[in-house]
Amino acid sequence: MRLALARVAPHRLGEMETQKNEAFALAAEHNNLGPIRQWLTIWAGEVEIERRPDLAARRRNAEHAVHTLDKDAPAWRAAMDELLAVVNEARQATA
Repeated sequence: MRLALARVAPHRLGEMETQKNEAFALAAEHNNLGPIRQWLTIWAGEVEIERRPDLAARRRNAEHAVHTLDKDAPAWRAAMDELLAVVNEARQATA
């Protein structure tokens, strides 16, 4: 996972490492591999988004809309739906 992210988005390595450490700590604390599985799912999806210009552009556009539109605007809800669609598409591609 680290090598893949280093190739497509090296600027995100610190973020991934921090979340990995948190996942492993939670797994050890609760004697449960769930947090590690979740971390792997999340970051496999992040690598997929970062490696695909189409998904990365869709996410950037949706995030921009979410941060600039009024939350009561229908376009804000559409942008949130688009963010979810991007994440779901990436996770399906890596499942």
